[in-house]
Amino acid sequence: MAKKINSVVFEGTFRVCPACGYTDGFHTMLKQVGETVKWLFICPSCHEIFDIGYTVNNLIETESTGRGAPGPMAGPP
Repeated sequence: MAKKINSVVFEGTFRVCPACGYTDGFHTMLKQVGETVKWLFICPSCHEIFDIGYTVNNLIETESTGRGAPGPMAGPP
């Protein structure tokens, strides 16, 4: 059975699990969705899966343009 993926708005740091309160960070996983590879985060305590909006595609674009982190952390060029 596929586990539900919870969407979370990234606000500078994503270390505490919104589902169970675990405070020591996350494991990560990659999931192919069409042409996009999503970078997802798994809580080691409750095993909930979270999507903060990052994709491997974002990282490749960021690396090639040199314009900082993808998504909400992107800064001025």
